[in-house]
Amino acid sequence: MKARILEKLDCPKCTDFKLAPQGQAGACPELVCPSCGASYPNREGIPDFVGTAAAPRTFSSQWAMEFSPLVFLYERLWRPMVTAPFSSLSWEMELTSEYLSLSPGLELLDLACGPGNFTRRFSKPLAGGTLIGVDLSLPMLRRAERELRRVGADNITLVRADVSRWPFARSCFDRVHCAGGLHLFPALPDVFASIHRSLVKGGIFVGSTYCVAEGAVKGGIQKYVSAAHGFRWFRPDELRELAIDAGFEGWEHRMKKQGIVFRAVKR
Repeated sequence: MKARILEKLDCPKCTDFKLAPQGQAGACPELVCPSCGASYPNREGIPDFVGTAAAPRTFSSQWAMEFSPLVFLYERLWRPMVTAPFSSLSWEMELTSEYLSLSPGLELLDLACGPGNFTRRFSKPLAGGTLIGVDLSLPMLRRAERELRRVGADNITLVRADVSRWPFARSCFDRVHCAGGLHLFPALPDVFASIHRSLVKGGIFVGSTYCVAEGAVKGGIQKYVSAAHGFRWFRPDELRELAIDAGFEGWEHRMKKQGIVFRAVKR
């Protein structure tokens, strides 16, 4: 593992303790915490900070993200189809790139990267920099890895992690991006605080998610999705308050239908 990647990883059990690779030279070693002794395996090139987790509830959102047919169809069919009634995926991608203000050499964390549909888009603008794509779903990450090999994006590292057990160091990213994840995360104040902690001063957090609909039809659909899948819908001011409480400033956002893309800056 490259030193510049390793320096961004902390033990999620012992905050601020760096991890040491353990294994044969030239191999893909597991990572070990010198403080608590916790070890984190390497899954065919993907550092795993989750390990063996309980199987997600059938038909839950996480179950869907690990269901092989959906993983296969997610990028080209499922994500655009599900997004269309509430937003526009192409609009999200274009505005996200604008808000991130990417340039060569920057360090970016793509949170909830899935199969890497956004991550790959960031690869060329960050030439010479580092991208880390992180997701809870190992099947999604394996799909992302295959796509990275296909397009030859060699500045992207994939990591399996749970946002509630944050494995990233302080002040180690210039940018953090999250699309398609905030509405599924628990304990959002902690997530915003962790993102703020891992950004450098002046670093930018760009996220996209979906807001509450006012109409009866869309409102009814949203209530059903929330009850069935634990999907959360936001108000713009609610997201802004989460950002401010975490220490961000310079808030701005735009909306399309119920889709929202926002930008906030670390003080």
